[in-house]
Amino acid sequence: MKTHRPTWLLATVLFALSLAACDAIDLPVESTDAPPATEAPETTEAPETTEAPETTEAPPGDGAPPATEVPGESEDDTNWALIIGLFLLAFLLVGLVIGRSRKGAAVPVPVSGEKTFKDYIRDGYSEARWLFDGLTDELAIWRGNALYDSRTEADDSAGTAMLATWSQLDQRMNQATDRLYRAEAAAPDQNTAQTVRATISALGETRAAVDARAEARFNTRQTETTDQMALAEAGERERLSSTNLGETRQRHNDALLALSAVI
Repeated sequence: MKTHRPTWLLATVLFALSLAACDAIDLPVESTDAPPATEAPETTEAPETTEAPETTEAPPGDGAPPATEVPGESEDDTNWALIIGLFLLAFLLVGLVIGRSRKGAAVPVPVSGEKTFKDYIRDGYSEARWLFDGLTDELAIWRGNALYDSRTEADDSAGTAMLATWSQLDQRMNQATDRLYRAEAAAPDQNTAQTVRATISALGETRAAVDARAEARFNTRQTETTDQMALAEAGERERLSSTNLGETRQRHNDALLALSAVI
């Protein structure tokens, strides 16, 4: 794979440099000595009668002095200089390999479409606010009357605005709860999660209170006008359902205020 080429190249270079360093260290010290073949043979000695003075005798057979040796420089110094040079070259190659590998590495790109807690909480708050404004006592009364009129084949008493609001309730409820559940799951702490959960509960209670108020209105319309006791009971149920809806809407509003503090 391409991602492993710098590692193999670096290992190969270091191995080769280590071998070269070992060769440099093992260089023999006696390599500059003159070979034995340069010793003067005994047959070249002059006869006794013509013996040259002692000053002209050949030096002992220990070998010729290293005439090419530079004063002040030893072979150990040369070997260490070679080793240091090899290691400097190794560092340069290592830096080159690492630099190329980093340059070719893939840079992670953040996902721009991913939503956060703030996104979910804003969307959920917007939907919950719309539901608070729409789930009113007037809407519940209209719904009760519309149910009665549709069953008795009377004239449609649905107003255009009320009908438009009621037709959006289910979709808005689903959107609001979906966003708020996601916000609860992504909440940064337990207190924030509880605030979101309270708003979800308030939404469900308000919708149930509107349905109960609409049913109470429908029952009143169905009651015979001649039965005064039944009419009184139906009126009392309407009053209680209306009071319950008002209290539920108040809790709904309080939950929205708490939710707005964490947006």
